[in-house]
Amino acid sequence: MKNVSLYLKSRVRIIAAVIITAVVWTVVFFLYSVPAAPIIYAYELLGFMSVVAVLFDYTAFYRKHKELKRAIKCDEIFHVRLYETNNQIEKDYQELVAHVIEQKHQAEDLRIKAMTQMRDYYCLWAHQIKTPIAAMDMLLKGKDEIDGTACSIDVSELKRQLFNVDFYVDAVMNYLRLEGLSSDFVFKTVSVNTVVKKAVKKFAAQFIGRKISISLKNLECNVKTDEKWLGFIIEQIISNAVKYTQTGGKIKIYMKETFNSSYRVLVIEDNGIGILDEDIPRIFERGYTGYNGRMGTKSSGIGLYLSKKAADKLGVTLSIHSQLNKGTKVLIDITQKHMEHE
Repeated sequence: MKNVSLYLKSRVRIIAAVIITAVVWTVVFFLYSVPAAPIIYAYELLGFMSVVAVLFDYTAFYRKHKELKRAIKCDEIFHVRLYETNNQIEKDYQELVAHVIEQKHQAEDLRIKAMTQMRDYYCLWAHQIKTPIAAMDMLLKGKDEIDGTACSIDVSELKRQLFNVDFYVDAVMNYLRLEGLSSDFVFKTVSVNTVVKKAVKKFAAQFIGRKISISLKNLECNVKTDEKWLGFIIEQIISNAVKYTQTGGKIKIYMKETFNSSYRVLVIEDNGIGILDEDIPRIFERGYTGYNGRMGTKSSGIGLYLSKKAADKLGVTLSIHSQLNKGTKVLIDITQKHMEHE
């Protein structure tokens, strides 16, 4: 009875129209003194045809209703059977439902992809952070395997390994912030010199331990940007420069001289192992490590990817020029016109 009631409610306008039409016909026939016999016969014939039509219509209604109720009870809706119809409004609703389901599939695919990428990153991150932890463990134990006597702890090396742990922890936190829906950007006028020196100071122990010289030139300029995220980009690039520069190498950081004085292009240059030409177009891709990352230091391929993502949000342009076994230049275009953040 519940289904019958639902059907009658869905057809209430048609039923009302039929009743009104029958009343009008009866009044007209009465006013024109039409004989009762043909009227009764017409109503009987009309009633029989109406009953047949209602039975077919109710059957179709019941079948669709049950199918949709079963779909609603499903935990996951991947497909809904859509019946053919001549009703344009119902066709529009069917198209809307199909579009919503397609969007759901796309969102699910993106979610699975993001979860897979995050899992892969965390696995690699855990592998990376084990290296400095193991090195610190060996330094702290300080045991001579030959005669069992205690050795002095190399404090500077211990600090460098502790820095690596701290750097990897910061990297994963920034990864989560940038992969989220929004990041805490605060735009204000900042000194490029201040941001660069703060990043360089963070790597001081690495420069000393690797005997890498650092040169800072022509950095006295101001730009409107987010200081923390610009610093993050610079730190990631310096980290790569230190990682792929041999002991005793050189790193130079300076503002590129241009014909237009309003242009602001920060250059971080090293004389390290360089990058293969075929690797450069893909260097900012997520998880891409290139030849150096595969053959040398174990790399996650995530640092430059995050740098590019942060740069895009800041309106900063990153570009790389490199020659194998000669060195690499990373150009950070922080020209004021690029600093319009939506």
